[in-house]
Amino acid sequence: MLRHLFIRPRPSAQGRESFQDPQTASELLSLPRRQQMVKILWDTTSLTHSVFNEYLLAPIRRYAELVQLLPASESHHHAYPGGMLDHALEMACYGLRLRQRHLLPSGAKPEDQSSAGELWSAAVIYGALMHDVAKTLVDVEIHLEDGNEWRLWHGAIPAPYRVRYRSGREYHLHTAVNPLLCERILGARVLDWMMTQPKLFSLFMYTITGHTERGGIVAELIHQADRVSVAKALGGDPVQALSAPVESIQRKLAEGLRYLVREQFKLNQKGGTAWLTDEALWLVSPKAVNELKTHLYALGVKSIPADLNRLYGELQAHGLIEEASEGKSVWKCEILDGEWRQSFNMIKVSPTLIWDVEGRPGSFRGKLTIKGEEAPAEDKPTNQEPALGEPEESASEPKMQPEELSTTSNEAEASAKVLSQVSPSSDTLDDDIMALFPEVQIAGTPEPANSSEPDSSVSAKNDDSRLKSSTQEVNNNSDLGKQFWQWLKMGVADHSIVINDTKAPIHTVEGTYFLVSPGIFKRFSTKVLGEEDQWKAVQKRFQKLGLHIRTQGQNIHNVSVEGPNKTRQLKGYLIKDPREVSQRIPPDNWVLTLLKPQEKKDGTNE
Repeated sequence: MLRHLFIRPRPSAQGRESFQDPQTASELLSLPRRQQMVKILWDTTSLTHSVFNEYLLAPIRRYAELVQLLPASESHHHAYPGGMLDHALEMACYGLRLRQRHLLPSGAKPEDQSSAGELWSAAVIYGALMHDVAKTLVDVEIHLEDGNEWRLWHGAIPAPYRVRYRSGREYHLHTAVNPLLCERILGARVLDWMMTQPKLFSLFMYTITGHTERGGIVAELIHQADRVSVAKALGGDPVQALSAPVESIQRKLAEGLRYLVREQFKLNQKGGTAWLTDEALWLVSPKAVNELKTHLYALGVKSIPADLNRLYGELQAHGLIEEASEGKSVWKCEILDGEWRQSFNMIKVSPTLIWDVEGRPGSFRGKLTIKGEEAPAEDKPTNQEPALGEPEESASEPKMQPEELSTTSNEAEASAKVLSQVSPSSDTLDDDIMALFPEVQIAGTPEPANSSEPDSSVSAKNDDSRLKSSTQEVNNNSDLGKQFWQWLKMGVADHSIVINDTKAPIHTVEGTYFLVSPGIFKRFSTKVLGEEDQWKAVQKRFQKLGLHIRTQGQNIHNVSVEGPNKTRQLKGYLIKDPREVSQRIPPDNWVLTLLKPQEKKDGTNE
């Protein structure tokens, strides 16, 4: 009998329609847009297939299986099924592009930067995956079809599920909780790899736990990538966001509120915008929020959401205004000052955000009464979709407890409606991401090879089987110049020849490839011909092909290399048409500058 009393009710047939079946990583990553972002990561790194699969693709797959179709936020950026996965992949792409502007680890010897550079690039991708992942633990509830709640520290969601946002959640708690999922997503071997660079490991952990002041360059790159992805999702300009000063949107919003309250708004006056009580500062809404948006736009801050509802969400997410009720920011208040009485929609701000203890003005002498916690109808967006897993509620309906919500048909309809939405631009890669990576071909983009049997070597840059097949194909051509050219193109395509790294034999300068001489010819002669002494003959035969640029009768060009401690020079060949080498042309190596013939000085010929 007790068993019948305490058994959980099974969902109705209509309720079961609102549950989402868990998907595999392959299914989740099969969208063309996600495939193309994975390919961007592959094209922008210099890892072999086996290393990429185990140390980058495998964590991405584990992340995808864990977050499934969860949104990145309730009503702010990427607030749609699958938004969290899209946000992480976008951040990884943007972050990796930003990382290319830096020689890392900073201040290290060139040989150390060369050996550790790929690990620092990988850490940026790991940071993109981990920076918000614990929102899946502390911000949302995951309910299975049998009525039980599932928490992701037990592993991937095992059965049909639906989600709802927690009421009264702590908006900054997830950063402290992120490490709980670190080993599950990244894996022990990735953590072992990062521990080979103790400084990098510490910066990474400080970053994902919210101690950004100690996260150094890793925190800066993750913060910038996050800002760009959010700006894109909210209709902003990611390219402009990349070039903006590194200051958080939270700081901009707080400084804007502080300025307006201190300098612009009338305080505690009839017809004013701000009212200070002993408990809080109350600002008339939406007037105060609109003026904040106008003020920040005038200052050139373009990352502020244009949509008013999203701006409320931004203010609430950063703890700048207090929540009125679950997911709502606006309070209904009545002001009584003598015989003057007026009702307002208001937002609630902590006075300590605006003034210190000594500078705080006197409180309002009249009376401010909160009439209700529900946001008034005129402040609600008319086209806002219900939150994921939550029913649409009228103002007259009382709030239900989570247990009651889980069994209502309204929730089933709302959840099914939201889960049926398609993420924006799911079929094509965003133009703004492609603008940052113009070298990537997106036609026929395959996912990198399956990682079921990955290579355990992290530092290996050459795969023996690949080198063997390359050598056989190259040796089919008897002309040394053509053999070299074929070997060069194959090496660039399969990443066995590193580009734009310290000691790399190839760089990109002024939109084309720069072949370091004699280094690139010595490498070919050693690996393919088995005799380094053959390099001069190879070089001469290459020149006969006429694939390089001649300037004032000279074959060799000089570039200046700006290192952390000194400037040096390299000599080499500039290719006429870089697309003869590959369709993917990496961005110019910013530390290299092509010297005009009259500018060249005696330098090192490498």
